Amino acid sequence: MNKNSLIYALHRSGVYGLLDRGRDYRELSKVASRRSFSQFGEDLFLRDYFGDRKGLYIEVGGNHPFSLSNTYLLYRMGWRGLVIEPIHRLYAKHRRFRPRDIQVNAAVGDGDGDLRFYEMIPSVLSTCDPQEAANMIAAGSAKLFREYSVPMMSVADLYHTHLAPHPISLLSVDTEGHDMAVLRGVDWELIQPEIVICEANDDIRRLEISQFLTSHCYENIKSLGCNMLFRHSQG
Repeated sequence: MNKNSLIYALHRSGVYGLLDRGRDYRELSKVASRRSFSQFGEDLFLRDYFGDRKGLYIEVGGNHPFSLSNTYLLYRMGWRGLVIEPIHRLYAKHRRFRPRDIQVNAAVGDGDGDLRFYEMIPSVLSTCDPQEAANMIAAGSAKLFREYSVPMMSVADLYHTHLAPHPISLLSVDTEGHDMAVLRGVDWELIQPEIVICEANDDIRRLEISQFLTSHCYENIKSLGCNMLFRHSQG
């Protein structure tokens, strides 16, 4: 039995939740000694870029509140923001461990309504893109845990509801193939985050995202792993 299949079996048996909570508290006890919480050092770049400034972030696809997080280091530095996460178990973790943030249990896209959501094992590969889900299952990189409908909102609507009129310093998007729909749902004339982080796992998506953000006066200033970082150029 591989790791994903084992986790799947533990989920189904109800044991995983107990083990998962214990692991969270063990990891939290080590937080003070950690320099970075993101996958490829994105948070260290952001710390150096923003320096002592404190700002607001919008994180689309929050997943875990401090594991593989682009924003947790900023949170520890006094930042706060809006975190959108469709998996209720992970949304609840954010509410527990990051009380300064605003949390929304939903998916994000270019409109409102409902989206089909594919909750995967591991959860970081969960997606609203059916082809992306099928590709990961076929490649053996993920296992489908369950499939269900989730409410969808746009970044524009979420901003107006929760953060307007405050300026946004950072938009972080990690939605496993659904990122362009998220970007299309941003009111770029109004929000204009200073830095945008967006995931792209292949050259076609990297080009599509780069062209889209360039058209909204952003320049690609760095790539870290599968993530591209863009800065608003005040064009």
